[in-house]
Amino acid sequence: MNFFEDLIVELKEENLLEDTVIELAQQERAAVDDSSTADIPSNQTIAPPVADGGFSVYEEMSEAPSAEITDSLITEQSGALPIDLPETSELMLQGSDEKVSITKPKTDREFYNKKATSEVSSLQMVEHVLSAVEREYQKKLPVAFDDLSVKKALNTFLLVTGDAASDEHKSAEFTLMQETEAWCSALAQRDRSISVADLRRYSENCRPMLSSQAMLSLARFYRNLPYSEPVRGKFDFIITRLFSKPAEDQSRKLLFTPAEMLGHVQTLYADWSSLALFSVEDPESNIKLAVLSFGDLTAEAEKAIEFDELIKNEFFDRLRLFKESIADLFYAPAVTVAAIDCNVRVGNVYVELIDRERRRSNSASVHDKYSYLDGEVVSGATGRTLDLIDVLRDRTNAVETQSYDDSYEEENEATDSPEPDKQVTKKERTKRFSRPKVNFDTLGINKWLLISGALLITLSLGLYVWANFFVAEPPSTAGVSNFDLSSSPFREDLKLAKVSGETFYGVLQPSWETMTKEKQQELVQKIYQQGAGKTWLKVNLMNSQGRTVAFMSATRLDIQAPTP
Repeated sequence: MNFFEDLIVELKEENLLEDTVIELAQQERAAVDDSSTADIPSNQTIAPPVADGGFSVYEEMSEAPSAEITDSLITEQSGALPIDLPETSELMLQGSDEKVSITKPKTDREFYNKKATSEVSSLQMVEHVLSAVEREYQKKLPVAFDDLSVKKALNTFLLVTGDAASDEHKSAEFTLMQETEAWCSALAQRDRSISVADLRRYSENCRPMLSSQAMLSLARFYRNLPYSEPVRGKFDFIITRLFSKPAEDQSRKLLFTPAEMLGHVQTLYADWSSLALFSVEDPESNIKLAVLSFGDLTAEAEKAIEFDELIKNEFFDRLRLFKESIADLFYAPAVTVAAIDCNVRVGNVYVELIDRERRRSNSASVHDKYSYLDGEVVSGATGRTLDLIDVLRDRTNAVETQSYDDSYEEENEATDSPEPDKQVTKKERTKRFSRPKVNFDTLGINKWLLISGALLITLSLGLYVWANFFVAEPPSTAGVSNFDLSSSPFREDLKLAKVSGETFYGVLQPSWETMTKEKQQELVQKIYQQGAGKTWLKVNLMNSQGRTVAFMSATRLDIQAPTP
């Protein structure tokens, strides 16, 4: 059995694949024997895809990735072999035991066959995932795309015997490209009605979990779609899940170092033949600035001692808005890696700070205090579902289970049991910890009077708790203030300005675009000098489209070149 057939078996076991081009072709050949009106001639043979048409199974990366995150970028592939693809790249994703290998084709013919086969297999997996989301979360009957013409075109393409320059090869390739583009467009149309939250919840909760192959197909699909914020949000979630795994207490752990992730992302882009949708003309001012900004946001979150610090500074809103502001620059490999690292670490900070609040008081008071937070904003900013109730419940259950197990172990060690290997049932364990019943008649106490007194005390305590804890004050907005531009020396250059923590945020007038670089630097320095050491220590300026165009701190000054 070749690698393609192994993939078919796996997809069927995961309920991510129905009929394949081979099976349909066999059915059509059988139909030819019974009818003279079949579409495929009876004397035509069906050639299986080449062995390297899908992903095979290996273990680790054979070629070390680049050590510098911001140095390597995937450039546009123009039909040649993917020169940036190592001979063999092997990795394990999303913490599963499934191993994925990407092999570089050795010839042009092998490259075209692999590209065609993997494209069709990828679209078929995306089709089944979208159908499952529509069925389970949107409660509607999926309308599947009729992919028979795609599979026929793939079969015809694989049967071509001429070289890549022959008219026969070009004609078959063009037909296949038209069919796959039609399929991809139909999937993109259906995907517009699926929210990021629905895709995220399905991928996180489906059982059995989606395989790495299915998640890679989704990542490839969203990476190659035209940019939109929902598409970027879905790609952000999927790529973060692929390169991390669950750890204890609802936290997550990165599977690779940033340098290793950069190599893997570059390899995936090359294997997907993905175009460089982002500008690579000035990586020092654009890509490096975005990477450093993700690092600053991560450091800000990890320095927070209390959860209120993040809320007062509107941290999760700022992180979400920053991702939106960089637009398609998010797809640059170095920026994608920085976003993955930021998502995992900030998500872990959220879980830890919420648990710290819970230990300080209790789950109910923490829920009441932060119930006004929009969970989708937090989940979108961190690339994973972070529901306050789930975090509190899981942490509380984990603590109770641990306390019970510790108490049982201590009691069991202190008891000199003649049968130490004997298993203790849950019922016997509960009996062991039960207290003896109290006989009120023996003690000479009127039990009804005792019950009435207990009720009065309970009501008094309940009233006290409600008055002091449940009637909460509205959340404070201290720490974020508007800046009055009317009397400032740069009122003609800024539309809006705010000060959050140590950072001055400003929205520039359109006149910024016509300034020389020297004038732009002079304006940024003027703003920085007015607040340095007093009101703010950093300056972050954005244009009218929300894109960061200038940043200054005590250690650096970055001015982005205008977008051509």
